[in-house]
Amino acid sequence: MGNRFRRIAALSITGVVVAGGATAAYAAVSSSGPVYRLASVTSADVAATLQVVGTLTPVRQDDVAFAVGGSVASVAVRPGQHVTAGQTLGSLDTTSLKGDLTSAQSALATANLKVANDTASQNTTATTSATYPAARPTPSVRPQQQAVLSAQHTVDSALAQAKAALGQAKQACAAAPSPRPTAAPTVTAAATRTVTASPTATGTTHPVPAATPSPATCAGATQRVLDTETALLQAQQALSGQLMALNKALSSAAAAASKSPGGAGAGGGSGGGAGSGTIRGTGGSGSAGPVSAAQLTADQASADAAAAQLTVAQQNLAAATLVSPISGTVVTVSVTAGSSTSAGSTAFVIAGLDSYQVVTTVPVTDMPELKVGQRASVQPDGIRAPLSGSVASIGLVPATSGSTAYPVTIGLTGQPSGLHAGGYANVAITTGQSTGVSVPTSAVHSSGHVATVTVYAGGKTRITRVTVGTKGPVMTRITSGLKVGQQVVLADLSKPLPTNNLANQFPGPGGGPGFIGGPNFVHVH
Repeated sequence: MGNRFRRIAALSITGVVVAGGATAAYAAVSSSGPVYRLASVTSADVAATLQVVGTLTPVRQDDVAFAVGGSVASVAVRPGQHVTAGQTLGSLDTTSLKGDLTSAQSALATANLKVANDTASQNTTATTSATYPAARPTPSVRPQQQAVLSAQHTVDSALAQAKAALGQAKQACAAAPSPRPTAAPTVTAAATRTVTASPTATGTTHPVPAATPSPATCAGATQRVLDTETALLQAQQALSGQLMALNKALSSAAAAASKSPGGAGAGGGSGGGAGSGTIRGTGGSGSAGPVSAAQLTADQASADAAAAQLTVAQQNLAAATLVSPISGTVVTVSVTAGSSTSAGSTAFVIAGLDSYQVVTTVPVTDMPELKVGQRASVQPDGIRAPLSGSVASIGLVPATSGSTAYPVTIGLTGQPSGLHAGGYANVAITTGQSTGVSVPTSAVHSSGHVATVTVYAGGKTRITRVTVGTKGPVMTRITSGLKVGQQVVLADLSKPLPTNNLANQFPGPGGGPGFIGGPNFVHVH
């Protein structure tokens, strides 16, 4: 009797309702055919999302380091302490730095004296020949000297600017490291930047996204390198012209001096100078002759280098006191009083905890779907309600060497509270959205670039090819091949349930599995 009742109940199923679903689903049966789970084709809003897991990081977090190495004299903060921009974090012992400054000042004074002696030696010839009335008047070489010195200084400045631009370009075009989602995501250097002490800019930082530099930034830095190298070339060409003019003036002065009474020239003397009226680079053991124009420029270059070194020494002394570049909270302190630190080594980590972002990685297969500005729903651990955000940046190179995942940063809207650096966050990025003819995603079966559904009508089924639009986790938009009101097959209930035994996993009516899990049934007798 029980078996007979179950047989009758199975054959009398006529309808099923999806509880809480987007469309109605029911079972259809014929006297001699299989039992199908069906769904109606409807018009619905469909959203495609990309699900990822990321790490919460402060938008502004700086690794602060001393610009110069040395012994730590004092540490003024502790982890967890709130600091303001410009507040002192620590300082170095300045004994050696003051010694470096004194040495640089002495080197510059010596270099400037050498240049002064060079110009004086060149002017000797012109002055000597001009004191004899019988000699042909010789114009002063001072204008040419000043032109050469000025041109050499311009070359030195242009060279320094070119080197600086090249360093900035390397940094701007380099791939920034980015975190990759793991079982235990952690805060990485991708969301931070290293800040070293500077006497001219204690530095209020700007938000730094955890992604590789943009092409525009790299292109701009590269163009600056080209511009500075062009300026350097032009300065070198101008210097070459000024050198020729000075050499010509010195030769004229030497020739005039050789024709003056006494005829020994400026290079004469008991030690055997440069000879009668000739120009030499370094002078002899007797009375020093005029130096060459090339020697003058070399000595001016040395003076410029000494001046630059003095500036560095002054900056290093000023950088012995390290200040916070932003207002925030001290996350870590890596130095203690009496310890040694090297230039650029992180001494303090300061996090601006007023705003956060989510850093994650996305497989290369999903990259075509992503665009900057796409909306995202973020569900951090420990937060009850999801937060809104958007895609802030997309990496241009893989997160790590050999990886096929790319870094992506999600910016959060507003300043939500209760977040913690390094926490997990589930992120759903909306990659597409559309409205129109739609079916449950489980009804669509794909084979390569071909998508089909199984349409049920008049007790029969037929496989229909369709064009798929937006594909969401629940519903899929169909742009052609179906119309509202038709019925599609979700599953063939007469097929066995899938198991780990491959022999039992028979295909369903559309080439998919024989059964796809779904809602409960309401049996109608």
